[in-house]
Amino acid sequence: MDKKVALLLMSHGDFAAELMRSLEFVIGKQDNYETLGVHLDDQVDDLQRQMYAKIDSLDTEKGLVVFTDIVGGTPMNLAGHLLEREHILICSGMNLPMVLECSFNRDKTIQELEELIKAAYQSGMVMRTSAEFTEEDEDDLLL
Repeated sequence: MDKKVALLLMSHGDFAAELMRSLEFVIGKQDNYETLGVHLDDQVDDLQRQMYAKIDSLDTEKGLVVFTDIVGGTPMNLAGHLLEREHILICSGMNLPMVLECSFNRDKTIQELEELIKAAYQSGMVMRTSAEFTEEDEDDLLL
């Protein structure tokens, strides 16, 4: 079997774990990933040890993509320590479309994934208002 890029999802609270549950609901069971949630009573040194232990449990030979929830938060700051390693991609603004796109393409290189994840992030954000629709457009709202 071909190697896959490893995934580490890090967030405030349980968002990372729940995002992976949602992803697996949509596309099925995944492997070679870990999640790490930051909670109010956590100590940064303990979180850093947990992060490295989770990474050590993964097969990162092909690379590692780290998703975090927001820039400047503890998960992103922790992930920044990983940039001394090779074949690491850190992505903030984690959302389901980004992680789905990455999951569908884990056989690709880190460089290829970077472009795919950027595109998924940009196309995954849509804003709509009721002012955009007329009665004729009502059928477009039905699933």
